Amino acid sequence: MTRLLLFFEFYFSLSLITRLSIINGVDVLRRIVSFICILFSLSSLQLQARNLLNEISAREEINIGVGYMVPPMNYIDDDGVHTGFDVDLALAIAKHMGKTANLVKVNNKTRVSFLVTGKVDIVISSMNHTVGRDKVIDFSDVYLYDGKRILAKRGRFSSLQDFVGKRVAVVQGSNARTALHEKLIELGDPNPQILSFQSNAECLLALKTNKVDGYTNDTVILLGTSGGDSQYEAVGEIFSPTFFSIGVPENQSKLRDEVNFILRDMHLSGEWRAIYDKWFGPSSQYSLPGEPKLPPIWPM
Repeated sequence: MTRLLLFFEFYFSLSLITRLSIINGVDVLRRIVSFICILFSLSSLQLQARNLLNEISAREEINIGVGYMVPPMNYIDDDGVHTGFDVDLALAIAKHMGKTANLVKVNNKTRVSFLVTGKVDIVISSMNHTVGRDKVIDFSDVYLYDGKRILAKRGRFSSLQDFVGKRVAVVQGSNARTALHEKLIELGDPNPQILSFQSNAECLLALKTNKVDGYTNDTVILLGTSGGDSQYEAVGEIFSPTFFSIGVPENQSKLRDEVNFILRDMHLSGEWRAIYDKWFGPSSQYSLPGEPKLPPIWPM
């Protein structure tokens, strides 16, 4: 919104320059240009001076963008209630800040734009911290490490090498396609057979009907799509890492630090681990193999 206002300021100022320069000559033009430079400098300083953490502190709520279509990370349950690992984390962070969580539905297309336009304060929506996104928004420390693997019928494959010459499904637009193609080439597959489908559900259906031999995505998404069905398992090592992180508006370091401090406290108190075990622990429906990787804990 701020950028849009700056655009209109520039547009109307440029119109003024044109009219006055025609009437009064170059001297007026130079003065107007100087004025606009000052105007933009003040606008920039105002933008940088905005402290979103202070604004949140003055409210009763914190607006948190959460997904609703990626179980077990985030989804709407049968009662119409937001649930999932991301949601539990969002509620915990709001509680630590002494705020009520106003959960705002976002998807892959809106989660970044909602941050940029100020519709939400932070986003917790199974979002991978990538270079491309980091050019537009900022990110917290990683709250969950994961990575892309291949789902297949249990017991049929044991490693990525076993998928050389096999057909693997991928959702259209996923960077898993490029990552898997490169990995299979590296493993000796001269022509990887990676087939695109419109959705995760279609990928799973293709696997169930033997149209493909495997289906690739992040491990937690594979487990969620399959519903934890014991007939299927995520095979082999991670071939492309994922760094699930909390999105924060750009240039809001105080808010980002606050979120990071809360994540640190949750790790030290065991609160994060309790949420993790609820969704991904050994006795959960979506059990992940091994111990979870944890971020570095900052010293006091």
